[in-house]
Amino acid sequence: MRLPAISKIGRLALRHWLLAVLLAAVVYVLTKQVNYRQVWSAFAGVSWFFVFLAIIANLSSILLKVASWRIIYNFTFPGFRARWRDLTSALMIGFLVNALVPARIGELARAYVISRRESLNGYSLSRSTVFGTIVLERVFDGFVLAAIIFYGVFRMNLPSWAGRGAIVLLAIALIFGISLVVLEIKREKIKAGAAAAQARYREEHPWWRKQLTKLHGIVARFSEGQQVLRSPGRVLAILCTTSASWMSQLTAVFLSLHAFHLGFTGFLGATLLLILINVAGALPATPGNVGIFQLATVIPLAIAYGSTAGGNPCTPEFHCITESTALAFSIGLQAIEGSIGLGVGSAFLLKEGLSFKQVRRESLRDIQGG
Repeated sequence: MRLPAISKIGRLALRHWLLAVLLAAVVYVLTKQVNYRQVWSAFAGVSWFFVFLAIIANLSSILLKVASWRIIYNFTFPGFRARWRDLTSALMIGFLVNALVPARIGELARAYVISRRESLNGYSLSRSTVFGTIVLERVFDGFVLAAIIFYGVFRMNLPSWAGRGAIVLLAIALIFGISLVVLEIKREKIKAGAAAAQARYREEHPWWRKQLTKLHGIVARFSEGQQVLRSPGRVLAILCTTSASWMSQLTAVFLSLHAFHLGFTGFLGATLLLILINVAGALPATPGNVGIFQLATVIPLAIAYGSTAGGNPCTPEFHCITESTALAFSIGLQAIEGSIGLGVGSAFLLKEGLSFKQVRRESLRDIQGG
């Protein structure tokens, strides 16, 4: 009886040990050539006006994401109009979960929070269907990001891993996109099959058949979230709001560069960072992507805009970026982005009357319910 518990403890210990080794390796790489006086100087000279503008741009990006999701959400549930406040609350809590847990369960958290909120408002919505709308919104997100990355691959001298990441990301987006289109085309047939399977359900059936019946029902409810694909006008609107969201995020990175007096890198430098941060963060290995985020910013900045790139030492007359300045900027940029996810997400969590532990537990549960 104790073996599973020991095994679970062992798995947790191994995971934490591997995480510690990864973080130690990242810290060693990042701090090998760091001048802490330069890091402090970079923070001391921050322009708080540009920090404020960057936060506003990030908030605009989030609201545009909510707009994309709302188009899908409202079309999925005819005669129902979701409140901006409720969708924003679910999205921000999802960001909070993604920031604190090294796995992409924030989308599951969104489905749980909005389903719970609608239930309190007197509406009974399938969590599987809600999750289907979230997955579709993320697929649109992936398509637009893949387009930005391909632009970067051809326009800028990106590292080879970024090009490979672009191909992988586009392939994943295409696979998900095609799967969702097929689900929508076969939706009525899937629903009929699920209803027939449920009608044949018997308590004496073997466990695997019961699980297949439940899975059939989940897929049927999930497919309801793809109905908007039959509306070309709304698909175009989603692409527009999603693209505008990414442009707002790009602007936030550009303004953050100005906050650390690195505006000479221009929008091209901001695009480079936006691409590398998102490619590196596609499969987060650490909470909040701490360490990985720094690797995706410090090394590219030092290579593209460091002293070796221009052939001259960094001086007030010659603009370039040292590893120390790049590290300070990286920490600052992650703080600017994280302050929204952690701060605003925590505020919405309290407003919903939930605890982080509760959201995490419910997010990891089977989303077959309701």
